[in-house]
Amino acid sequence: MTDGIRTCQSCGMPMSAVEQFGTETDGALSKDYCTYCYRDGAFTAPDITIDEMAKVGGEMMAQMYTIPPEKAVAFTKDQISCLKRWAGREIPLCESCGMPLARDEDAGTEADGSLSVRYCTYCYRDGGFTEPGLTREEAVEQYAPMMAENLGMPLEKAKEMVGYYLSTLPRWRE
Repeated sequence: MTDGIRTCQSCGMPMSAVEQFGTETDGALSKDYCTYCYRDGAFTAPDITIDEMAKVGGEMMAQMYTIPPEKAVAFTKDQISCLKRWAGREIPLCESCGMPLARDEDAGTEADGSLSVRYCTYCYRDGGFTEPGLTREEAVEQYAPMMAENLGMPLEKAKEMVGYYLSTLPRWRE
């Protein structure tokens, strides 16, 4: 159940340890939700709105990564809007960069021209990575400045955030 990392489909928290997973009514671990959002087969805050969830998560991100609160809340809302609780379905994420694969045009392509179910068009085309030799460290260096600029956060905090996030994705797990 906890081989690798799952993302809570309500708040977006990465879950890898047993104690981070919510529980179903029979006591089994939830495959979709964390313990903060879901216990005994029900949401802990059944009436929370996406805006309220984004505010809670955004405030945590603002503190952790020194992001202006309004930008952190907007970023969090954008990120969680693709999760099962809010989108009504689980939208797969690119296993290299984390981009939601919400539409066919978001997906990369396999060698036979079919759509990839694992990678986005920016990371993967014609059955291979667009930057095959890219290391996780190089990806952090490449993505963090954009994140820092977009969210108004210090570059070092952006590197920390991007590095942690990439470590949760299959392409970069060690």
